[in-house]
Order: sequence, then C-alpha cells, then structure tokens
Amino acid sequence: IDECSAANGGCDHVCSNTMGSFECFCVTGFNLNVDSYTCDDVNECNVGNDGCQQNCNNIIGSYWCSCGTGYRLNSDSRTCADVDECSGANGGCTQTCTNTISSFYCSCGNGYSLNANGYFCDDIDECSIGNGGCEQTCTNLIGSFQCSCQNGYSLNSDGFTCDDVDECTSTNGGCEQTCTNSIGSFQCSCGAGYSINSNGFTCDDVDECAFANGGCEQHCTNNLGSFDCSCSTGYRLNSDGMACDDVDECHTANGGCEQTCSNTIGSFQCVCDNGYVLNEDGFACNGM
Repeated sequence: IDECSAANGGCDHVCSNTMGSFECFCVTGFNLNVDSYTCDDVNECNVGNDGCQQNCNNIIGSYWCSCGTGYRLNSDSRTCADVDECSGANGGCTQTCTNTISSFYCSCGNGYSLNANGYFCDDIDECSIGNGGCEQTCTNLIGSFQCSCQNGYSLNSDGFTCDDVDECTSTNGGCEQTCTNSIGSFQCSCGAGYSINSNGFTCDDVDECAFANGGCEQHCTNNLGSFDCSCSTGYRLNSDGMACDDVDECHTANGGCEQTCSNTIGSFQCVCDNGYVLNEDGFACNGM
C-alpha cells in the first residue's frame, strides 16, 4: 500500500513510500519533529551565525545575510565590504568628503566652518574676531578675508600691518616747494615770501608791500618771494634795510657848490657870499 497516496501519508512536507511502510521528510531549512510527521523551521543563525560576517536573518525555511550601515553585501552573499559614500555625489558634502570604515564625514577648507547639518560649509567672517588681525581695515570675503590700509599707508608684506607712505619721496608729493611727511599724510609749505595756495600744493608770492609798505620808510618794491626797500634822491638806505637816512651832499666836494653848501633834509642848496649871486646852474656864484 502506498500510504503517501492518501493525504501525503499525513506528512507535513515530503512523504516517501517504502516497502510495507512510508517515511516523512522535511525540505531544507526544516527539521522533522519527534512525531515523525510535522516539520519545524531550522534557525540557521543560531549556529556560527551560519557564516554571515555581520547580520544573519532567519526566515521560514531559510536565512539571509545582511550588512550594517556603511557596508554592502559581497557577491558571496556572506561577507561585507565598506561602502565609499564619497564616491557618489561626494557623499552630499559641499566641500571635502572623507570615507571611513562603515561611515564618512564632511569637512571644510580654510575660511569655512561645517554647518550643523554636517554637510554644508558656512563662510567664516574672520573680521568679526579681532578685526582678522588687520591693523586697520578688514574686509571679509567668501572663504577668506583681506586687510587694507587707509590713505597715506601701504600694506606691509605680512599682509596685516600698515606702513606710513612717505608721499614726499615721489615727485615731492606734488608740492611746489617744501613737502613734509607726517604719519598717514603729508603737508606742503612755502618758503619766506610765499603763501600756500588754496589747492594745498602751489605757492603764491606774498606782496609784502601791500601791508604797511613792507615796513619800508619810503619805497617798497615787491619781488618774487621777497621785497626791497629803497629811498628817494637825497636819502640812502639804512643798514636795517628799511629806514632812509638823509644824505649830506655837502660832505662830498662841497655838494658841487662853488661857495657855500647848505644841507637840507633830502637835498641841499648852494648859496653865495655877499656881493655874489647864484648862477642859474644852481652851483656857481657870479659877482654882482
């Protein structure tokens, strides 16, 4: 009698007819129960993780291996290989992606800080901390910053400090006469007899004679950058260069008078003795 022909011999899985009897078997992944009819699932993961390198997942009648986050299952379906997250879309990082075993991390270059989301890079405003180390002006740039100096200064080779520019060393600072350098600036000035023009660079002659006649007692003549005092006929300029002293013409050759020379302020006069009259030339005396 083939017991298997009726209701599979009562076997849960496979019924095998034998001479005068029959036998129940279970498919792979199941064990035959002690009742010799029913089959229970075998949990392959209970013994040596059944060869899975990382995770063993039991299912009814079988099992499968899987890998943790950051790994992928190899073609042998058992071992796991690290996933290089950076190889695809740079791991989502804005700048640098660094792969690690089972993970990765994003990082940023100089001038940037990693955003709290762990992926994006935010510009660092270096100028907000200690003026970026700049002595004068700090300008923030995307990913960097730049120091600069005010007018009258140049940026030092260290890129941070400012050196005074001596404007006078180049074309005398544009000054017509004297250029005087100062910290961060310069100033034009003029010598005696000149005044600085409203443009701050050129020099205008001062007409000393326009004010109090330049101090001259009689005549004042303006020159470029100076002036001269002079005196009328009958006077000579004092050693002070300003006052005029009367010239006593009678002291020299009697003033040219034939007889008596009489000095006057700024002039002189010839006179004749009694019995003589002054010639029309003003010098000789003619007898009456």
